[in-house]
Formats: sequence, C-alpha cells, structure tokens
Amino acid sequence: MKKFSVLGIVLLAGLAFFYLRGGSAPTGESPAPSADVSTIRLVRQTVPLQIPASGSIIAGTAEQNISLAAPGIVSEILARPGQDVAAGQALARITPDAQSIADLRRAQDGLAAAQAARAHVAALLASHLATAADLAAATQTAQDAAASLQVLQTLGTGLAYTIRAPFAGIVTAIPASPGGTSPVGTILFKLAAPGGLVALAGLTEAQAERVTPGDAAMLTALNTNTQTAAIVLQRAAMLDPQTGLVDIILVPQSPLPLGEPLALTITAGSVDGYQVPRDAVLNDAHGDYMYQLDAKSIAHRVTVHVLEAGGAMSVLAPDLNPALPLVTTGAYQLADGMQTQGSGH
Repeated sequence: MKKFSVLGIVLLAGLAFFYLRGGSAPTGESPAPSADVSTIRLVRQTVPLQIPASGSIIAGTAEQNISLAAPGIVSEILARPGQDVAAGQALARITPDAQSIADLRRAQDGLAAAQAARAHVAALLASHLATAADLAAATQTAQDAAASLQVLQTLGTGLAYTIRAPFAGIVTAIPASPGGTSPVGTILFKLAAPGGLVALAGLTEAQAERVTPGDAAMLTALNTNTQTAAIVLQRAAMLDPQTGLVDIILVPQSPLPLGEPLALTITAGSVDGYQVPRDAVLNDAHGDYMYQLDAKSIAHRVTVHVLEAGGAMSVLAPDLNPALPLVTTGAYQLADGMQTQGSGH
C-alpha cells in the first residue's frame, strides 16, 4: 500500500506541474499545419501598358547643314556651338583662295572677249562682210559668258563674303576650323530650328515591338524636373549599332532645351486582367502559380498566366475565379489544401 501511495503521489505531482506550466493533456494527434497569409479580392480592370525609358532632346530633322557653295578660306568663325542665332546673323567670314580668284578673272576676261567679238561681228555685218547668223552666234557666245560669270559671282567664287544664318536657330556643331582652303560642299555649321527639336529614346526589341506611332508619352526633364506630354513619331526599323537598342523618336508638346536628359514613360496600349503585386506570383517547374482560398480558408494552388510584368505590379489573365480571395503575402509557406489564417487587404 505504501508503494502504491508513493507512486500515485508522484504521478499527481507531475500532472500538477504540467498544468501549472500551461500544458494540456496529450491527445495523441498532431495539430493540422496552417499559415498566416494576406489576401486581396480580384478586380478585373484595364491597365495601361507603360514602358519606362531614358533619352534626350536632339535636333533630328530640324537640323540643317550650312556648307560652302564655292571653294574658299574660312578666315573667321563668328559663332559657337550651342549659341542661339537670329536669321541673317553673321556666322563666318570667307576669303577667296588663289584658284577661285583665277577662275573669276578667267570668267571676267571671257565675257570681255565675247563682247568684243560680238561688236566686231556687228561692224562686219554693217559692211556686209558678215551675216546675220554670224552675229547671232557671237551674241549667244557673249550671253553664255555673262551667265557663267553671274553663277560664279552668285556663289561667291573669287570673292570675300560672309556666311549668315538662313533662319533663327541653335548652332549645334561647327565642323570647320579657320585657315586652309576648303572645297565646295564643306560643312561649316549645323543649325537647328528650336521648334523642330524631338526626343530620342532607346528601347529593347521586346519593348519596341509594343510601341507604335501615335502612342502617348510623358517626358520628365531631369535638370529641371519639369514634365511635358509627347507623342511617338517614329520607331526605327533596326537596332542602333552603337547602343543595341531600337530608337524611338517622340515629339514634345512643349519646348525643351537641346541636349536635355530625359526620363520618359510611353503608354503602349493596355491589357485587361487582374493586377497583383509582382512578388506575389510564384514559379516552379510547372510554371507560374498562386493560391486562392475557399470559404473555409483552405489554400488551393491555381496556375496563372502573366500578361504583363512591369515595376511592382503584374497583370494576370482573367481566367481566375474572382469570388475567391488571392493570397499575396505568405504564399511561400503554403501547400495545396493547407489551412490558412489572416486578413484581406
């Protein structure tokens, strides 16, 4: 009896200690696994496809070359790159080279000789020693010589003259330098009309395929943080060999300075579906998936089709059950059929 009483006392003391520690009597069963999650309700919507990029303001087709119409020597340059110039403003002074002077004198001498020859034929005709046809030929020769001289004088061959801006604009480049004889066609200046400046951006091939002329965009000038709307004017048909990107030309709706660096967003159409946090979409060997919860908060794996993944959000195809909440955070803990607890957003 004493041994039994001692054993009973020990057992009772052990049970008392267990309960005082907050425990409970063993049941022989393990609790079902569960996970804390957050969910959202699926709302179908049309989401604009926005493509971010960087770029700058360039002259584009607004830029024109100002070239030498006749050979000469650039004796003085009167403008600098980046300068605003008015229409008619002097840009450079040109002096003739020796060959140009010789060509002009030869044309002048040719005209004088042709005019003298015509006068001589006219005198002979008066004496009946020449015919009317002879006079007509001499007259034509004199007219041709006069026309040739006029062309040289108009081009400035053999003359000192001043190159002037044909329109108000911005001097974007000055390829020429003073001194030395420059041949006809030498580019002296590149001049851009301010109203024709455009924005240039580079996109990857995948991004560029979504962009079409007429798409809207928003430009942010990085130096001033000002914004202006723009329209896509052109998408290049090939990759830029230097950048490996597809050039996109946009027309700003408000003027921006030449060379201004830009951050821009192009709205390239839209997509219809469910917008969810990008990090909430899981992936394994079977593809993209997420979890939806039934009425008893049981998780069910569902395959999802990502239509667009950009920034912090993704757009899923509208082939899910919108009546069931979608798990966003905590999904990595789940397995198909697991009990969950938590709250929605």
